[in-house]
Amino acid sequence: MSNVAVVGAGQTHHARRRTDVSQVGLAREAAVRALQDAELTMDDIDSVIVATGPVLFAAVNQPEKWLVDALGARLKPVVRVTSGGGTGLAGALAAVNQIKGGFAERVLVVAYDKLSEGALQYSISTLYDPFWGREFAVGIMGFSAAYWKARMDLLGHTEEAAALVSVKNHRNALLNPYAHVRKEVTVEDVLASRPLCWPIKLLDVPPISDGACAVILAGEDAAKRSADPAWIRGMAYYSEGENAADRSMIQSEPLRIAAEKVYREAGISNPRRQVDVVEVQEPYTCFELSYYEGLGLCPPGGAAQLIESGATQIDGDIPVNPSGGCMGANPIGATALIRLAEIAQQVRGRAGAYQIPDAKVGLMQAGGGWANLRGVAVVSSTKN
Repeated sequence: MSNVAVVGAGQTHHARRRTDVSQVGLAREAAVRALQDAELTMDDIDSVIVATGPVLFAAVNQPEKWLVDALGARLKPVVRVTSGGGTGLAGALAAVNQIKGGFAERVLVVAYDKLSEGALQYSISTLYDPFWGREFAVGIMGFSAAYWKARMDLLGHTEEAAALVSVKNHRNALLNPYAHVRKEVTVEDVLASRPLCWPIKLLDVPPISDGACAVILAGEDAAKRSADPAWIRGMAYYSEGENAADRSMIQSEPLRIAAEKVYREAGISNPRRQVDVVEVQEPYTCFELSYYEGLGLCPPGGAAQLIESGATQIDGDIPVNPSGGCMGANPIGATALIRLAEIAQQVRGRAGAYQIPDAKVGLMQAGGGWANLRGVAVVSSTKN
C-alpha cells in the first residue's frame, strides 16, 4: 500500500459566467495550472479522473469523452466520477485507490462545473426519488432551513452566529485571487439581506459559479521526486440512506464516521490542537457551524461559541476557510476538490496571501446531498 501525496494543484479564476472559455477550456485551464505547479507534463500522468456534477448542471452528457483531447489524455485511462456536491473528493478518493492498487503512479483529477450553461434548479429538483424522497418537496433550501431551525432551538445557533460565518468567509475571499465574490460584509448586512427561506437569507448562501480545479496525486516514489508534497494521511467518504428514518436533524452521521476513520488513520486524537488549518464546504452558513462539531473542533453545541471567540478567523488558533470557502466561489462539481487543493497548498506553503504561518497539518470536509454524503481528508507536510 503506497503512501499518496498531492504534488500539484491548480484552479481557474471563478466567475458567474466564464464566457471566454468553453467547458473543456475551463477544465484545461485548471489542469495546465496543476501540471505547472507540479513541474510535470501530461506524459507523466498515468490516469485521468474527471469529476463533475449531474449532467444537467452543465448540460453535457458524458463530458469525460469531450475532455480527452483538451486535456491531452488520448490513449490514457479516463473515467468520470460524480457524487453531488462532494464529487471532487470522491474523484480524489478514486485516484488514491488507483495508486494504492498499483494501477497508476500519478493521477490527474480534474473537476469542473459551468453552471451558467446548464439547468441547475431543474437538475436539483429531479435528483431524489419523487415518491419516497418527500422531504425534497420543500427544496434543498427549505430542508436546510428546517435543519438550521432545529439546531437553533436545541443548541442556540442564532442567526447572528451564522452571520459571523458569512462575514469571516467573505473577508477571507478578498485575499483569494481566484474568488468569484470578493466583497466585505458585516453582520448587519447579512441579517438585513433578502430572506430566502427563514432563517436562510441571501448572504447566508454562496454564489453559483463557473470554475474548475485540478490536482495531481502521486504514489510515494513519484511524490518523493516532487517539491513539497502534501501527504494524504487519511481520506474517507461515507453515505447514509436517503430516507433513513432515524436520521439526525442535528448532526450528519456519515460526517462523524468519516472523521473518526480519518483521525484514526492520521493519528489525530485532538483535532482542535493537532490541526493547523481547515477548509470546509459550506453550502449555507449554518452548515459550517455544524461541521465544527461534526469534525470535533468543539463539543456538541459549542459551534456558536467557537465562531464568536474568533478562533476560526484567519489569525485564530484553528483557521477555517482562509480561502473564503464556498462564499468566494461555488462551482458545485469542483467545490470539494477546491477544498482539497486549498488545504494541500496550505501545508505546502503555497497559499499566497492567505497562507497560514507554519501550517503542517490540514483538514478538509466536503459532501453532497443535505447531509447524507460526507467526506473528510487530512493532509500534512510529512508522511506521519
